[in-house]
Amino acid sequence: MAQTRGYAVRDAGQPSRLGKIYKTYPYDLRSLLEALEQARLRSFNQGPQVVTVVTGRQNQVIRRYEHGKQVWSLSRAAVHRER
Repeated sequence: MAQTRGYAVRDAGQPSRLGKIYKTYPYDLRSLLEALEQARLRSFNQGPQVVTVVTGRQNQVIRRYEHGKQVWSLSRAAVHRER
């Protein structure tokens, strides 16, 4: 059985424990773009936000936004290794 994947926008929290999930999105390109924009906008007023790829019970942070700006992203090499 294949594991369900999706994207989530959530509060950044601590590195070892991510914060509350704001919204989840399906695993497609349009949803990824919506999640990135939502995280960027929320970071203006709601504090640091991250976009994660959710696979089953695992989360992997792919972007972090603070004050409306991207401050961290998963490198292309790391993304390529996962395929």
